[in-house]
Amino acid sequence: MTSDIIVAADLGAARARNEDVWRRSSELLYAGEIDQFISHWCDDATYEAALPVSGLPAVITGRAALHAAFTGLVAGARSIAVRDVRFHQTDDPDVAIIEERMVAELADGGRYENRLIIRVTFRGGLIAEMLEYYGQFAHQDLLRKLGFAS
Repeated sequence: MTSDIIVAADLGAARARNEDVWRRSSELLYAGEIDQFISHWCDDATYEAALPVSGLPAVITGRAALHAAFTGLVAGARSIAVRDVRFHQTDDPDVAIIEERMVAELADGGRYENRLIIRVTFRGGLIAEMLEYYGQFAHQDLLRKLGFAS
């Protein structure tokens, strides 16, 4: 085998592993199963908003803080779904870019819809870092509706 074939096989395996972790963790989040969702993250994992908005720290670090933040998100929604998911494995076996459109029906009868681009770094089969880009006006409005921002 040439090294190009080995690299392609390694990246194919990395993509399958990373996409599986992403899919399983996302399904748990949208089902409101936060304890199980957070088990797919490293203990020292970080979530970072590329476009910070009032009411949400730009960087959230550690499972306990991530648990609290994501619990707040799902508590304010009757349902959360994603559409148009596109998973892009990069040449780095530990980094993927995910595109998706999130749609949430909120507990107050409102609706949240936003397009997201997320750079995810994996470590040891877990999520180590997330850098999320989203439409910040829609996200700010969501935080207002959930009572995290004025």
